[in-house]
Amino acid sequence: MLFAATGAAALATAAPAQAALYSFSITGSQTIKFVLDSSPTPPIVSSGDYFVLSGVNGTINNVAATFDLGFGSPTYFFNFGLLNNIVGTSFVSTGAAMYTGSEASPRFKLGTFTLTPNDPGPAYTMTISAIPEPASWGMLIAGFGAIGAMVRRRRNVTVRVAYSG
Repeated sequence: MLFAATGAAALATAAPAQAALYSFSITGSQTIKFVLDSSPTPPIVSSGDYFVLSGVNGTINNVAATFDLGFGSPTYFFNFGLLNNIVGTSFVSTGAAMYTGSEASPRFKLGTFTLTPNDPGPAYTMTISAIPEPASWGMLIAGFGAIGAMVRRRRNVTVRVAYSG
């Protein structure tokens, strides 16, 4: 009974679905981090080639920074570019495309990607991972709470045997 009530309460308070947020972490000679919507609406698009996201906030080696990011199609000469006065304007890499769909309506892929600079320099690795929504955490915690309550309420049953003899 408690489980059913907890489940109903959790469903009633669940937030409507929103676009997921993805965490981007680039590691190499520097560590670069930022968060983007899983399906952004890019302000700059070159159909069939690339899209650009301007003014993205993040960090470089744990110091706040703002980036302009470019993501290239599988047929374009780069798969990722990052412009920032700390990193420099020549951080452009080749490799697999990091999104599906069109450049006007991309959806990022989850996983780890190798970033090979066009100019000689160290390779980087980019990891794209999903950030759980608060509603998901709430449902998980409510579920564990319901299981804990059921275990705690479990009663010992004593069986009496009638003896006739």
